[in-house]
Amino acid sequence: MQPLGLYVHVPFCRTRCRYCDFYRVGENPAKMTLFLNALEREIQGVEPPPLHIVDSVFFGGGTPSLMTPEQAGQVLDLLGERFDLDDECELSLECNPSDLSVERLAAYRAAGINRLSLGVQSLCDRELGLLGRRHDAQRAVDCVRWARAAGFGNVSLDLMLGIPGQTAASFRRTVEGALALETDHVSVYLLEVHPGSEIDGLRRTRPGLFPSEETQSQRYEWLAERLPRAGLKQYEISNFSRVGAECRHNLKYWRRQAFLGFGPSAHSCLGTRRWRRPADLVAYLEAPLAAEEQETDAAEETIFLGLRLAEGLALSTLAQLLELEIAEVAKRLSGLEPLIELVDGRARFSVRGFLVSNAVLTEVLGWKRKEIA
Repeated sequence: MQPLGLYVHVPFCRTRCRYCDFYRVGENPAKMTLFLNALEREIQGVEPPPLHIVDSVFFGGGTPSLMTPEQAGQVLDLLGERFDLDDECELSLECNPSDLSVERLAAYRAAGINRLSLGVQSLCDRELGLLGRRHDAQRAVDCVRWARAAGFGNVSLDLMLGIPGQTAASFRRTVEGALALETDHVSVYLLEVHPGSEIDGLRRTRPGLFPSEETQSQRYEWLAERLPRAGLKQYEISNFSRVGAECRHNLKYWRRQAFLGFGPSAHSCLGTRRWRRPADLVAYLEAPLAAEEQETDAAEETIFLGLRLAEGLALSTLAQLLELEIAEVAKRLSGLEPLIELVDGRARFSVRGFLVSNAVLTEVLGWKRKEIA
């Protein structure tokens, strides 16, 4: 039986980044206390699935680093009382560099957190300013060094591709700067511009600040060559790590393994059932166990998520999910080369294929719909 993952959504943010589309509310110490009380009721009210050992806990948000180390430790204690946490459990905390100090990082480590995910985004101050981030490049560099001094052996950096004003030189400086810090894991996300966001307004008024799709593609291809050369192997469309430092928790999402989510807007998956807590803090405080059932197509979701991974999917699995013969699937996939590669009985995206993955996945998923029709 696969181990279980636990996710805790901490919805508070001190400021809103100009690109953000996640559920969040403004920082409020009094509401943080109310939230933690509701979280305790939720944790105690959830029935742990039988025989499941927990091997990952992930604090996301929002800004989990607005919790004090003591508060984070209390939540971990609650989870440890209710669930069977493995001795080698991955305990991740997303952090904004602006919230951290030497002392605070040492206290998080003492509270049990053993993996940090730092929202660096860029090591160029101008780009950070355009994104609405609260830290500068030097603070990000300092945080990695402080984390190492505090005893963190697993540090991940979030970086961003496609930032307004980003140039080839500034992107390379950011990547090389991250490598110089000997980070264990790097996530590189393409800037998504959501309608109505502040960054959307900037794009409409100053479109020349935004790199073209072709420019972004060139930088992604360079990245996919540079990071593995430095020992960070690509294991997912946006994620690279040293051997053994892959994010155990996020792999559960991509492999459709079991996880439970706590907090407003948090999702859960057990077997064929998916549900989430309402994205409403007031409603959550009143009824932290309220759930919204989620309809999903398990076959399509397995294909979509599985092909995000560098390992891809076994051809036999893909054929079964598409309800087609293996030979027929192989024939159709061969028409998508070199975007999709067939290696050792598995189908997987090439680097160039990752760049157009949504279009390719739409075509592949369409094969199943056509067969049903």
